[in-house]
Amino acid sequence: MKFINQRLYYTKGIKGGDYTCGFLTNDIKTFRSFTLEDTHNDTKIAGDTRIPSGFYELKLRMADTPLTIKHRAGYKTEWFKANPEWYHIEITGIQNYTGVYIHSGNDDAHTLGCLLPAFTFDMTKGNNQTSNSLLAVDKFYSIVYPLLMVGTKCFIEMRDE
Repeated sequence: MKFINQRLYYTKGIKGGDYTCGFLTNDIKTFRSFTLEDTHNDTKIAGDTRIPSGFYELKLRMADTPLTIKHRAGYKTEWFKANPEWYHIEITGIQNYTGVYIHSGNDDAHTLGCLLPAFTFDMTKGNNQTSNSLLAVDKFYSIVYPLLMVGTKCFIEMRDE
């Protein structure tokens, strides 16, 4: 399965933070959401800028990282309640970086370089640009996680504006 994150708009140095708005879909049209990422920079800065455009493989990060432990405790939607021992889905193959996850969050302070799906996006807000992020992540994981568990390759293409 292939996902495409088409970046639509990014801010840089304006009031309300630096972030990127995008739209995520997959090749069989079963998933659609907005995305929130950190802003663009020509040089990737850990935890502060989005990953470069490109084609990346999605994999399960089978590790109890502090973020995974925190999210397990906080994610109370249907799929996560049914799967209490889940791990993060990681975007892999990023030069010089690991631990870039797909997870929930509602403003650019939550991204730390990761990709945050959400069902709504409001560019007029300085903070809390998204809502229904947990529901979007729940839907994404319910589609992708079972595929990864049985060895099906899944990918994401990050496309710039």
